[in-house]
Amino acid sequence: MKKSILPLLLIIASVILIIVNLVTSENYDRGFWMRSLSSILLIFAMILTIRSQKIGK
Repeated sequence: MKKSILPLLLIIASVILIIVNLVTSENYDRGFWMRSLSSILLIFAMILTIRSQKIGK
């Protein structure tokens, strides 16, 4: 049970960080896109982790 909670918490935190990044950013430079991309890749990795845990059961 605890193994499946951590990826969900990381997904929620990443979505919150993306929203905060959109709201607080004044200009959309390379730093903005790199922060957004890193959060999106983290979400993708956690989705793959959740799927692999379900397949392994």
